[in-house]
Amino acid sequence: MDELITIGPRGLYGLLSEPPVPSTLPAVVLFNAGFVHKVGPFRLHVRLARALAAAGRLVLRLDLPGVGDAPNGDTPWLAAAGQALDAVQARTGTSRFVVGGLCSAADLGWRLALADPRVGGLILLDGLARRGAWFRLGQLQLFLCRPFSHWPGMLARRFGRSDPGDPAAEDLRDWPAPGSERADMAGLLVRGVEIYALYTGGAAPYFLHPRQFTATFGAAARAPQVRLEHWRDCDHAFYANSDRRRLIAALAQWMDQHCVA
Repeated sequence: MDELITIGPRGLYGLLSEPPVPSTLPAVVLFNAGFVHKVGPFRLHVRLARALAAAGRLVLRLDLPGVGDAPNGDTPWLAAAGQALDAVQARTGTSRFVVGGLCSAADLGWRLALADPRVGGLILLDGLARRGAWFRLGQLQLFLCRPFSHWPGMLARRFGRSDPGDPAAEDLRDWPAPGSERADMAGLLVRGVEIYALYTGGAAPYFLHPRQFTATFGAAARAPQVRLEHWRDCDHAFYANSDRRRLIAALAQWMDQHCVA
């Protein structure tokens, strides 16, 4: 059953999906995927929330200020995210949370995990990654896998003139200063945070090789608390119903195994 709850003093609200019986499992808070309404792309968040609730977890779907049904306001997104945790804790008493989501929601989840010790689990779908040698190797592998007849066009696009004003991935995202993510990742793991990181084919402009993850986050990225997956055949918005089912199953399994306290 979904229930509307108010969040903070500025008129924000979210939809709460509750389990059939009270649960002591960490609650889940899903933020907007980019500027998509809280239902998520192709109702992904609705289906995920109800599946997790049926499995015994409380899930909040939140529209951040100025997105979806939420009014514009002067509340920064990070503050609004913290208020969402406050509202769920006041209602249920839980003090442990799994947070995150897709794209900018992954970026916000990362910032919230660093700022709020109540976060014990982090969902990063097409989150932060730095380019570099492994990305270039991924480009080469992608090039070599294409039919020879495609090579002239690919070479023209690769080496053609581009507008220096074109934004890069990091220009459009709320990513930290390069290099700071290594110490941040290590700090989260020391605190006991569990991390699920998934990169889809939609992240190809900046992520093409799994080794980029370790190159970005350092040796801490190899810790047992971190699960990395690379779904090259899946698009950024999980357009295919089979991809949405696959993601829901993967997240439910990960939470059952790693986010229980």
